[in-house]
Amino acid sequence: MITMIILVVAALLFSGASVFSFCKANYCACNHAGECDNPINHYWLASILFSLISLGCCCFAFHTQDGTYVWLLLMSSCLSGALLSARKQKLRHCSKSKPTDALLTGGIN
Repeated sequence: MITMIILVVAALLFSGASVFSFCKANYCACNHAGECDNPINHYWLASILFSLISLGCCCFAFHTQDGTYVWLLLMSSCLSGALLSARKQKLRHCSKSKPTDALLTGGIN
């Protein structure tokens, strides 16, 4: 029983690390296109490796079919959390940089 709990916690940690590496890979691809246009850079490899380790932990804890379902649940929840965080960060960034009135600042309509 304690082994199953440890494996699930490890799977959750590796799922989070996988999503973090995935987000860093996308950030690098979008913002530093000339520097890291290699399709297999360290962030992509780390994301894949952490995801496979997480899948292995889930499969050892719950056996193959149930472990795969738990892994899908973990990965989707981590990815949805990252998506919500990115949207909130984008809204915060846009609200700070948005001018008050385009006519007063000389903006184009």
